[in-house]
Amino acid sequence: MKKSYIKKMAALVVAAAMTLALAACGSTSAAPAAESAGSAESTAEAGSGKLAKIQEKGKLVVCTDAAWAPFEYIGKDGEVTGVDIEIGKYIAEKLGVKLEISNVAFDSISTYLDNGEADLALACITVTDERKETMDFSEPYTTVLQYMVVLADDEETKTINDLAGKAVGTHLGTTGDFLMSDEITAGVLEGTGAENKQYKALPDAALAVKSGELTAIVCDSVLAENIVSANNGDFKCFPITYDDASMNPETENIAAAMDKGDEEFVNKINEILKPIIEDGTIDKWIIQYSEDASNL
Repeated sequence: MKKSYIKKMAALVVAAAMTLALAACGSTSAAPAAESAGSAESTAEAGSGKLAKIQEKGKLVVCTDAAWAPFEYIGKDGEVTGVDIEIGKYIAEKLGVKLEISNVAFDSISTYLDNGEADLALACITVTDERKETMDFSEPYTTVLQYMVVLADDEETKTINDLAGKAVGTHLGTTGDFLMSDEITAGVLEGTGAENKQYKALPDAALAVKSGELTAIVCDSVLAENIVSANNGDFKCFPITYDDASMNPETENIAAAMDKGDEEFVNKINEILKPIIEDGTIDKWIIQYSEDASNL
């Protein structure tokens, strides 16, 4: 039921302007962003805790899962790119350090933060009460809603209840994965024969829909819109709804994640992000990378 889903995913995260699967771990360095709002001067200053460690080593290590276009994905040059990478470049520039990106599995991000292998996580991460138990979060930098993606000519699948007895694709460890698992275990799809098939990358799920293996994909709105735009009219997408409209999901807050307990670091990240949230820079990046990713 939705009560179970909300309890598990409380305080969840279409963006204002459009507004984590076992992958090999690797890293790549990225130069600071050349141009972005308020980027002319560094806000780096002596800090303690995480800030001091970052400044001492001269780099900010950001972990992500490059399977979430337009937020993070592998570009034409084979490098990790996207909205969250631009945000990482901007933060590193403001701290006066270099940026290092580690491409990891989404469901291992909290481990990378906890053991110090990464300083910050930027991976289209939904802020939830459950995740707050192991991570700290910045203020949200955009919002999304859970969407359903189906074939363009599918006139039967309109609500989540219509997925009874059907196979649905989700990205492992994501809000969509949790939503479908909850509904199949103890929700509107319980006992219907519905199946949640978890994927490491949403493009693979899209291929499975085309082949008839899946009926739908459940994922964040921006990601759903990207699937539609990248597939030349083969798909359509829309917000998740229920036959009982009072159960419809709420919007989800997307934020940067950090290891728990360093308030100074959280405050610094919030200070850096505030201008580019307020002036629409992040929204512009969402539009830019949605277009770029659709052309891959």
